[in-house]
Amino acid sequence: MEINVSEKVIEDIFTADKSILSEVIGLNYSDLSLLARQKAVRSGILDLLYLWKDELILIELKSVPFYQSIIEQINGYHNDLLQLQSENKLIKAGIRKYILVTGAREIQRKFCVENSIHLVEFNPKTVLTRYYENFRELSQFINIQSGDFGMVRLGFLNSTLKHLGEGNEIEEVGKIENKSVKTIRNRFSVAMQLGLVGKFKKGYYVTELGEKFNKSNKNIDDRLSETQKELIQSFVKENPFYSSITYSIFSIIESVFVLSKNSYPVPKNLVKDYFVKSVGKSHTWSAEKSKETATYIFSNYAIELDFLAKVDNEFFITPNGIQAILLLQLNRSIKLIENKS
Repeated sequence: MEINVSEKVIEDIFTADKSILSEVIGLNYSDLSLLARQKAVRSGILDLLYLWKDELILIELKSVPFYQSIIEQINGYHNDLLQLQSENKLIKAGIRKYILVTGAREIQRKFCVENSIHLVEFNPKTVLTRYYENFRELSQFINIQSGDFGMVRLGFLNSTLKHLGEGNEIEEVGKIENKSVKTIRNRFSVAMQLGLVGKFKKGYYVTELGEKFNKSNKNIDDRLSETQKELIQSFVKENPFYSSITYSIFSIIESVFVLSKNSYPVPKNLVKDYFVKSVGKSHTWSAEKSKETATYIFSNYAIELDFLAKVDNEFFITPNGIQAILLLQLNRSIKLIENKS
């Protein structure tokens, strides 16, 4: 196994998420408390020192297979801790010695047992993967899955929401617009993800934001008025993780923003590949047509809301788009802080 990961990275993970360390060394994480990291002692700098119940846990971490001099190293640290205890500079508790390595032979394990050392083998790949999985659970926005509903422009909501606001049921709206119930349901689904429509049991209704949306366009064509744009812009910017659609609109803006560092304006083909990967849909939207359709739909939404502009199949980011990206980054940070606290 080729390992290209520093001991510091593994140590960072263990100190950031003690549940992972507890799995590796087989101790209940709720009873683990970090006392010191990279502590300078007489014989060197020990890696990790924990309190577990009424015992001290001394850990020497190596991202390589076992080698003999680790024994001398950890025994030196152990003696240093005993000295500190005798000087009343460290709590007086029994000390368990742990050596963590990526591999060891049976004879080495026996030798560690003879020296009262717990030798533990760990897989850096497992540690790195587990850290991401735990982080993913804390970060709700990573779990949001993009999805399109076949509606290529937000402007199509104008007539549909107007008819819904007049008290028509989904079937009646379909007849008025000469569209299938499936098409109308898809439009309602998009409107729900933008906070314009709500659902109760099997029925749909226009929300307070939806009512403002309806009042803001008296022409009822398939173009958003400036007021409608501002309404949805504000909602999306204030609620980037509200739904798969708000998340996907931000993701395509961010795709253009990131790629603009290499070339600007950004060609559509570059945006298409990056966007599909960034929303975790490489398998679902693996076919070229699926990628094309998804990019077309969400870039249309972003363009309708004045977050992006497109000229000759090249994307430009607008002042509204820049503001949206800054708010996205702020909201991500807030979410992570909230989940960590």
